[in-house]
Amino acid sequence: MLTRYMGMTAKNQSYLFTFGFVLTLLGMALTDLWVPMVAGSIIMAGLTVESWIRVAHLIPMHNEMRLLQKQVAKLQSEIRTIEFDD
Repeated sequence: MLTRYMGMTAKNQSYLFTFGFVLTLLGMALTDLWVPMVAGSIIMAGLTVESWIRVAHLIPMHNEMRLLQKQVAKLQSEIRTIEFDD
């Protein structure tokens, strides 16, 4: 999903999908053509949930993983220097 919409931030995507989902629900409620819009609302609901999960959980987890990898690399280099000095 992130490769498809590289021009937008993940938070902006989540707002866009939420707005689209609300518009789809309004269209279903206000028009007589609500049956064809059911598929669109299901798709928009899925995109909305996925984008909010990404913003709330996945992106912070990736940032924390990067930080932990940097810390591990730093500790490994310190261990190597200590072993080299002995």
